[in-house]
Amino acid sequence: MNVTIDKKDALNATISVNISSADYQPEIEKKIKDYQKKANVPGFRPGMVPKGMIEKMFGNSILLESINSIASKGLFDFIDAEKINMLGQPVMSEDSKVDELSKNADYTFKFDIGLAPQFELAISNEDVFTKYKVVISEKEIDDEVERIQRKAGKLTIVDTAGEDDIVYGNFVELGDNGEPIEGGVSTDNVPVLIQSIKHEESKKQFLGLNTGTTIQVNVFDLFDQNESEISHALNIDKLTVGDISKTFKVEVKEIKRNEKAELNQELFDSYYGEGVITSVEQLREKIKGELSVYFESQTDHLFEHEMLDTLVSKHNIQLPDAFLKRWLIDRYSDKFNNDNIDENYEKEASYLKNHLFEEKVLSEAGTKVEEADIKQAAINYTKSMFGAYGGSALNDEMLERIIEPSMQKEDYRSRMINLAVSQKVRDVLKSKITISEQDINTEDFYKLVTKHNQDHKH
Repeated sequence: MNVTIDKKDALNATISVNISSADYQPEIEKKIKDYQKKANVPGFRPGMVPKGMIEKMFGNSILLESINSIASKGLFDFIDAEKINMLGQPVMSEDSKVDELSKNADYTFKFDIGLAPQFELAISNEDVFTKYKVVISEKEIDDEVERIQRKAGKLTIVDTAGEDDIVYGNFVELGDNGEPIEGGVSTDNVPVLIQSIKHEESKKQFLGLNTGTTIQVNVFDLFDQNESEISHALNIDKLTVGDISKTFKVEVKEIKRNEKAELNQELFDSYYGEGVITSVEQLREKIKGELSVYFESQTDHLFEHEMLDTLVSKHNIQLPDAFLKRWLIDRYSDKFNNDNIDENYEKEASYLKNHLFEEKVLSEAGTKVEEADIKQAAINYTKSMFGAYGGSALNDEMLERIIEPSMQKEDYRSRMINLAVSQKVRDVLKSKITISEQDINTEDFYKLVTKHNQDHKH
């Protein structure tokens, strides 16, 4: 067997595997014996079928299996021996097609491969990134106090609808003549939270309504053109939403108001536990601390994403794009084809570039991900799921017991390894760059997050 490599350029190569009959003949003999043992041929006892009959019945299949087996072994042995760093897996070249099989012939198979790009890291303290600190305003604390009061409050029935009320109405579909459509949509006690109505004219229609009042509404405006919300509210199939009339009669059956709970010890104890909070001042301090911790995690998230995105982009990592598109179509034909590969490739390429960059960062830093790192990643992940930041009763020992069964599952463990790797990479990068801290209010911070999400489609 003779295996050679032809490097087309820095990112593409073709490996040729040349095999002769002497290479695959022993494999053929072995497979014939296996067939003899297993073949069920009338007139012969198991294991006693003549070799010639096996060759006549299964010769081409055995030859093909043997050639493929030897060629594949030669290919991957060569890749391992030469320590070739590939992207994806080898794809057989178009000119490797075998038109006719002969057990005495020589065969040459060619496999195209994509090579991992070689690049040098260029990261220093001249790379400056802004780490924001969100300043919590008194109004935001006021809003959170009110949210707690409303959450603990009670619904009471009122006669006239206000901004924070829920209107329960019977909805009836109307035709162009303003009359109910025979067999049309009719749904009772549909709840409408007035403050959630985005369409201003529709909101004005509901404000000030009294019990027993009847109005006509545009349900598409009322539910912000959201077909899922319309189907849920009217209890109809989402697929039929486009066929209904936009005009409905609404008869107000009931109006409920969420009366806020009083700021007293009973509320403090019900929300934070007995005796933890004993005054409004302590409540406000507690809320401020919780908001600060929350926004700290959010600013970290934004900072790390922008840092990684910018540094990966800066290194301009090149990929064997044409090969990778071929490989994706060949390997994942249920997901990729010639018609959609271009529009879907960008996401795959972006993921691969990030992965190559992370590998390079850890390699040059001599950093490895240990079992303790994986476990800590799982603990942090579980904390985020429980919202367990700082003041939670769930300590790390309790969290370890929670995650232990999940860590035995391959998919979960793989995700935790990826999280641990990402955290290690970010820690290394933070030690090399310059971090500039800057205060920001919540409104401007959310604008930055929105812009980041739009720019990077995360």
